[in-house]
Amino acid sequence: MYRLKKPPDGSKSKGLFGAIFVPSVDFYAMLNRQADKTLEGMKALEVWLREDGEERCETVRELERQADDLKLELGKRLQESFITPFDREDIYDLSARLDEVINSAKATVREIEAFGIKPGDHPIICEMAGILVRGTECLALSFRALKDRREEANEHARAARKLENQLTKTYRQAMQVLFTLDDVKEILRVREVYKSLLAGAERIDVVGEKLAHAIVKME
Repeated sequence: MYRLKKPPDGSKSKGLFGAIFVPSVDFYAMLNRQADKTLEGMKALEVWLREDGEERCETVRELERQADDLKLELGKRLQESFITPFDREDIYDLSARLDEVINSAKATVREIEAFGIKPGDHPIICEMAGILVRGTECLALSFRALKDRREEANEHARAARKLENQLTKTYRQAMQVLFTLDDVKEILRVREVYKSLLAGAERIDVVGEKLAHAIVKME
């Protein structure tokens, strides 16, 4: 749960209350690993889309499972830890919201596979996925800076939120183009994919907001 840090002069600590308690779990590192795995999943989604999604995308599914394992491990360690480097509810919430980001990538894969969409027929799908990658990159950079470069972490969190706005604009443009088609079934199928990508951007925005909130509390 925790460990005792010995005084620098090598003398014995004077009782429990004289000891210096330090966290035994590096939650910053655990969040970093989860953020990196989430980014890896988003990049895999973009690569698959650019290859026109001809095969089932098992890579995104596997990375989502790995990210989920990281989230579960963090939750377990959080329950076992007496001391955390910052608010334990914020740690848990950041991990849970990160999980929703990579879940959105898997959901997009499912939509494309279920509806038989060919991304090459709708190039804006790849454009939207690229924005998601950049947004997730900003989140990963924010988590890496969270421990001791909080101003930098806050900047990256804000950048992630701005990319959500960019994807929203792209989504609206995509819908305008989509409704010029004559094939109603195709419109309905592709719209579901667009909505899934938009949901991913919204989840990135939530993580960026949570990061900013946590940073304010840590100052």
